[in-house]
Amino acid sequence: MQVNLPENIRACRKSHGLTQERLAETLGVTVGAVSKWEAGLSTPELSLIVDMADLFETSVDVLLGYDWKGGNMGATLERLETLHREKQYDEAQREAEKAVKKYPNCFDIVYRSALICADRGTACRDKKASRRALELFDRACGLVEQNRDETVSELSIRNRMAQTHLWLGNTQKCLDILKRNNLCGINNARIGLVLADGYHRTEEAAPYLSKALRQCLEDMESILMGYASVFFCRRDYQAIVDSFLWQRQIFRGNEPADKPVWFDKYDCILLEICAEGCLMMGKRDEAHDYLKEAAEIALRFDRTPVERISPVGLFGTLGITDQPHYDQYGKTAMDVLQWRIDADADGIPGLRTLWTQVQKEVD
Repeated sequence: MQVNLPENIRACRKSHGLTQERLAETLGVTVGAVSKWEAGLSTPELSLIVDMADLFETSVDVLLGYDWKGGNMGATLERLETLHREKQYDEAQREAEKAVKKYPNCFDIVYRSALICADRGTACRDKKASRRALELFDRACGLVEQNRDETVSELSIRNRMAQTHLWLGNTQKCLDILKRNNLCGINNARIGLVLADGYHRTEEAAPYLSKALRQCLEDMESILMGYASVFFCRRDYQAIVDSFLWQRQIFRGNEPADKPVWFDKYDCILLEICAEGCLMMGKRDEAHDYLKEAAEIALRFDRTPVERISPVGLFGTLGITDQPHYDQYGKTAMDVLQWRIDADADGIPGLRTLWTQVQKEVD
């Protein structure tokens, strides 16, 4: 068993907006004593630990921060995880209730039990299990300082509660939670869905859905650019080509190939990267075709008056102009293409020579 008292005193103090001086004054000790506690150089008396737990509105065991290595609690948690993973919901919930009674202030136990109840509720159409999940999720929020899983936070737990409320038919509670916990627009898509589908408040829903779609666009581009680097390091150059051809199909949709759209600026980048992948595979002719297509799209785009360039069909239908998004890549499409080639030419043998050839062909 490991105790994380020094770290927890410091974290609780800061979360409550207290300085070491203020905490020392409240407890009737010296600032040096508090400093030593937080540095792990000394341990406060039990009565002071109890006083701090009351001050920080938590329990003594949470403040101590038990981190069990094995033992009964570790074995219990492992069993709960196994039953949950195998979807043995009846037995999992029975074991979860026993575990919560035995370890009521262990975040991992309480949170896992909440997940079990929530999943049992939806899988087995058991609203009682779902309501129990809400109780346990709320308790887990009070213990979240123990959490060591970077993928879990009070925000994620509250949003999971919103999902459970929606399943129970508590639409307004779901919406209230999603809005209160919409950090950086993380819940825009779900808020838009609830407003449109649950309340038919379409005009109110549309801005949320629009913001969510824009974020989805940016995330997709970041994800596939990241994967391009992954595939390049793995020397899986065909995967680079396949992933960017797929992205082209998704984002351009059914728009005619000769219709200038704002996506063309980014399309030049996708085609140029496809050319890079082909060069690395020794497929120079295919690389030439991709690079030439990119150059032709760039020239056509740059020669088209701005007022005649359209959003991609889907975005236009939804009232979203993607011009500002794609303008970030460069003033003109040819600028974007040239920038990309200059950035990668030293690492891609033959790219600059091929680009010089293509420029002569399209001029």
